[in-house]
Amino acid sequence: MAASRLLALTAIVASAAFGGCRQVQDSLLYYPVARTGPLPTASDGYVVEPLAIARPDDVQLRGWLVRPADSIAPLVIYYGGNGEEVSWQIAMAHRFGGRAVALVNYRGYGESGGRPSEKALFADALAVHDRLIARADVDGNRVAVMGRSLGSGVAVHVAAHRPVDRVVLVSPYDSVAAIAAVHFPATLVRWILSDRYDSAALAPSVHVPALMIAARRDDIIPTAHSRRLYELWGGDKRWLEVPDAGHNDLQDFPEYWQAIAAFVKS
Repeated sequence: MAASRLLALTAIVASAAFGGCRQVQDSLLYYPVARTGPLPTASDGYVVEPLAIARPDDVQLRGWLVRPADSIAPLVIYYGGNGEEVSWQIAMAHRFGGRAVALVNYRGYGESGGRPSEKALFADALAVHDRLIARADVDGNRVAVMGRSLGSGVAVHVAAHRPVDRVVLVSPYDSVAAIAAVHFPATLVRWILSDRYDSAALAPSVHVPALMIAARRDDIIPTAHSRRLYELWGGDKRWLEVPDAGHNDLQDFPEYWQAIAAFVKS
């Protein structure tokens, strides 16, 4: 074992012993990012509306609805990665096939209050969905969910519990536990990890069309784990693997946006 990996494991074990497994898990799984700088500008023809969604535990979720002006539009609800503040997607809204795009930061991310956890993120995502489909300027019968990395598990959960017409999963996984076991000993994973985001358990019961996009050079979520979720999916499915992309730069490749726009428009 490399010295750096041994030191990292030693630090994790020591932290778990003295600080509690929950805190160690959260430090490995969630990387809350604050929003800084001016808000990105949407493309011509789109309007940006701030969103504030109150949750029963006195937490306020904050984000934006970016929608085509003067129209009732179908919707994409976007769930980001574990180190992603989602406001950057405001400038990308025109790439989602003419749909409105809802961008709500997780608890602790951006200007949202609270602390992230699997239970909280799942409940928040369902509440956000229910709030948005009730709007008069949203076509509630045409709602797609899109999740990237950690957010793919949130998107699968929503698709399993709410009516959606499309699912887009970027760098998806079968479960967070399976991915953690790639990087750390399985015994340590079982000891520390309580938030498991088990998408593989839900996938066979979800029968809406899915587009799954993977990066062949992904060193965080190996493509085999994305492919396993794809094979388990219960509905029609499309697979895109970008040969030269890594975990963090998929959005830099034209085929990424082309596939998303075509899929959510179809």
